[in-house]
Amino acid sequence: MYKQIVRMISFLVALGFLSCNPVKGRDEYLLTLVNGLTTTSVTNSFSIGPSSKINVTSASVVLTYGTSQTFGISLGVVPTSNVTINLAFDTSKLSIDGNVTTPLTSYLTFTPANYNTPQTITLASLATTPTTSSLSVSSSSVDTNFNNITGSIAIRHRVMFYTGSSFLMKQSDVAPSLSPYAGFPYTSCSVSPSLPPGLSLNTSSCVISGTPTATQGSINYTVSATNGTISDTETISIQIQTTVYKVFVTASTYNGNLGGISGADTKCGSDANKPSTGTYKAMLTTDSGARRACNGSANCTNATENTDWVFQFGRNYIRASDSAFLFTPNSAGILPASSNTFSNPYTMSHAFDSGTLKTYWTGLAFPNSNWQAATAQPTNTCSNWTSGVATPTPSQGGRIGNSNATNYTAFRNGSGGVSCDTLNYIVCVEQ
Repeated sequence: MYKQIVRMISFLVALGFLSCNPVKGRDEYLLTLVNGLTTTSVTNSFSIGPSSKINVTSASVVLTYGTSQTFGISLGVVPTSNVTINLAFDTSKLSIDGNVTTPLTSYLTFTPANYNTPQTITLASLATTPTTSSLSVSSSSVDTNFNNITGSIAIRHRVMFYTGSSFLMKQSDVAPSLSPYAGFPYTSCSVSPSLPPGLSLNTSSCVISGTPTATQGSINYTVSATNGTISDTETISIQIQTTVYKVFVTASTYNGNLGGISGADTKCGSDANKPSTGTYKAMLTTDSGARRACNGSANCTNATENTDWVFQFGRNYIRASDSAFLFTPNSAGILPASSNTFSNPYTMSHAFDSGTLKTYWTGLAFPNSNWQAATAQPTNTCSNWTSGVATPTPSQGGRIGNSNATNYTAFRNGSGGVSCDTLNYIVCVEQ
């Protein structure tokens, strides 16, 4: 029920610290909390006046119940001595790295050598009703610029969400019903603006359903739920096109003996999760060359290296279960990646499945040979998906991906592999 999404929330919190010493030409002491640890994030500096103790931007953290987020904390200027960071929070509403005791004293330590290297904390909302709380940050150090400095970061706790944030539906096809999780007993729902022609909102359950009748570009819709006292909202985008390509994770699991590529494709075609229309192929690669994305190089640049590959340039792929938009591949039918990170502008908007973690066979390589078949041992593809025999070690086993990931981990989870006698799912792609 609880989704894990990789939902990127753009925000930046900067805290300016003042020394007790007289103000120098540039007294800026910064601590930053940055979502996603992206190298492109920009930290704004705040000049500190002689009477200031701390400056805090108006930005805040938004957390959704059931979905944890990892952030990085770093210092903005080099300290003269080690700096320890203490964290305090409402343990009925928030956990940090799984901790539900407070305060967390000396939780992070920065040195003059690593002051600007982000150290990660994972925040998770425990609140089951819409509410707010705060994360109190304090520091201590022999360096007086960083000693006894405190600040507070506002947190909004959301409990209402759909299985995705952006949906791409096919014109004239019955859309999968979108049912929200709200976490509190609500009695009334509304949406603004009006949904696309053919779609409707159940004003009691907030379920969106129907058959879209006209194409449209991506438009944001805000759904509000209330019981008269408590309210929460969710904003999603909906786009309607004449052609989309669906992807699903099988309902059944299999050992590595899939009957080869043709047998795996047959399993896709008969699976209980298969939509009523369309032809599907298994998202697998082989060391025999029967099905590959990149035959000669990592992140191949065009389709000449493809062999019977399942994704094609320019097609928009969606999750069959709810029409959540997945991605549009490049000219080679891939999302080029460096290690686990897709190269801008290529992204995966949602994971292949919105439920609990599932692992599925892929046979793909990692990390310096992204999108090529894993060929260190024939059993990395379970002997071209014809063997369900146990492997001596997991490192010799079949390569798998994770259903809850939106980076290259969705195609190869980097764990080395699993024995070919274990049971895993298959990802099936419409052709």
